[in-house]
Amino acid sequence: MAITEASSSSPANNWLEKIRGYFTWQDLVIILVLAVLAFLTGNFGLNYVLPGGPGSGFVHGFLKLPGPGTGIFNVSAFTCLWLVLGLLIIKKPGTALLIVVLIMIFGLAFSLAMGGHQGGFSSMNRSISNSGSAVQGPEGGGAPSGGPSEGAPEGGEQRIRLDYLGLVVAIIIEISGLIALEKKPWRYIFPAFLALMGVITLALMLTDNAKMGENGAAATVFPLGYAVTGLLALCLAVILFMYPDGKYIIGAGCAEMFYLAFCWTFNGTSGLFSWAPVALAIPPLLTFAFVFGAVAAAISYGGILLWNTYTRYGINKA
Repeated sequence: MAITEASSSSPANNWLEKIRGYFTWQDLVIILVLAVLAFLTGNFGLNYVLPGGPGSGFVHGFLKLPGPGTGIFNVSAFTCLWLVLGLLIIKKPGTALLIVVLIMIFGLAFSLAMGGHQGGFSSMNRSISNSGSAVQGPEGGGAPSGGPSEGAPEGGEQRIRLDYLGLVVAIIIEISGLIALEKKPWRYIFPAFLALMGVITLALMLTDNAKMGENGAAATVFPLGYAVTGLLALCLAVILFMYPDGKYIIGAGCAEMFYLAFCWTFNGTSGLFSWAPVALAIPPLLTFAFVFGAVAAAISYGGILLWNTYTRYGINKA
């Protein structure tokens, strides 16, 4: 009897009780489903969604954007779709964090099952092996069919990695929902910022200052990524100005900018910022990071809008 009472009052059980008290069983089922979808689509689906694949093939081969680092956060940016969707459905702070924790658990389990191959967020990863450095380079999409990607460690040594940048992405998105970004002066700051970054990106393209490839060489073909990124940034600026309640769009964009800047700062082999791109490539790449995360979040808003429209008019009319 004493053993039963002790086990029921253990810290793990207390945490589970608090989670069950905060989230309903329906909320937990939705969170679990979204976490599974995020893990599966991020690790196995992007090869079929993005032209060129989820990693450097999409960024460098298709969009003709420079590097380094732009191919490693695609999974994280795509996962923003599921994080924002969970927050919009459940409407409770902490939803995105719980989804990411589950993704990390799935990634660790997948890594153990595959003998050390990574699953989960494409990010800087904390190695829990007995050899090598504490922080290892990121792997592109995590998908087995994705092939090698920028920043991945070379050689045949397999390590079990625990993703942690996904937590920061979730925290930034969560914080954006708690700040009054729809009020002045915030409602003008981010649209103006996006418009400026979009103009800079397009100006670099039009003045033949576009870069491409890992070494930041001058673009020899039409820089599709510059054109698409610049135009999308201007469109998002208009959307955020007209729809300032889209706070998670801003949060997802800021999270991906942080993600990329973090990798530039700490992924180099020669000290801080030794992996950073050439100076002229930094503005368009940060714009691309913001746009990629923001578009993923905007898709979630669009899905919720379509569902609400259907339930309000479609079912009632039937």
